[in-house]
Amino acid sequence: MPEPFVPPHLPHGPAILAVDGGGTKTLAVRVGPDATVQAMQIAKGCNPFDQPDWQNILTNLVTPLASGLQAEAFGIAGYGENRETGRLLRTHVHQLCPATPLSLTNDVDMACIGAFAGEAGVLLLSGTGSMAWASDGAGQTARVGGWGPVFGDEGSAYWIGRKALQRVCQAMDGRAPEAKDFAQKICATMHWPDENPAALDALLGWYNQQERPRPAVAHCARLIDEMAETGCPEARALITQAAQHLATLVQTARARFSEHTLPWSYAGSVFKSRLLRDTLTDLCGAPQPPRLPPVGGGIVQAARLAGWQIDAAWIARLAHALDA
Repeated sequence: MPEPFVPPHLPHGPAILAVDGGGTKTLAVRVGPDATVQAMQIAKGCNPFDQPDWQNILTNLVTPLASGLQAEAFGIAGYGENRETGRLLRTHVHQLCPATPLSLTNDVDMACIGAFAGEAGVLLLSGTGSMAWASDGAGQTARVGGWGPVFGDEGSAYWIGRKALQRVCQAMDGRAPEAKDFAQKICATMHWPDENPAALDALLGWYNQQERPRPAVAHCARLIDEMAETGCPEARALITQAAQHLATLVQTARARFSEHTLPWSYAGSVFKSRLLRDTLTDLCGAPQPPRLPPVGGGIVQAARLAGWQIDAAWIARLAHALDA
């Protein structure tokens, strides 16, 4: 994880802050009225459901950037999924910003606002978890998926990694001899023995040593995509199945606003996969490139709360600043 950067002296004058808190990383960005990025900090993920230290993570990110703020917007993974957790999140962010107008929403809602700059569309998120978030651009939204690693998150990096490691177990104990070559390639990359029982002992030992097992399993999705690019049939099948699950999220979300075929866009590490993007394009049509990254949606929300006048030119400057 990159070292957080904070300038020694924050610029004087008005500013807003947006915090994008995902399962893998948390990003805080401070922006001035001219859409310039004044400062940012990055830390590990702050999803309250798998990060016990989420309160300290948010406090350490926000506090150095909090002077002179006119508004703040938080998009936090898991918000809205549990009433008590939601109450704890609201209490904590209000303590961080006691006198500042603020917005608190799910990180996917924030990403949707960013992708379409507040207009109508379906944002498909697939990182550690997966979810689709649809908006009609006039305040009505619909959520599909995102029910966590036990009940959902189909097509996510965690889903791909778990399915791949499950296939290793099946190959090594004899249930899937046709997957033996696939399993041995994974073992070689992970520096595990490639024959049972040593291979399964190494896999279980690796898993039990992880401080945060879910992101560790999700990280394996990158390996599966690399194997798919080299033509590995098992890896290609997993990436294709993931794309099919994600396509169902988009199609279901679109059906909630059936009067129009909403455009769709994407966010999350899984979309680095060329095969996955191509398969989704075949199933759902070409995606609209995000106008802003997920944290940009929070910046738009905070700017509106602060009463700033934002237009297409302001959005374009912000997109350039965040890209830089």
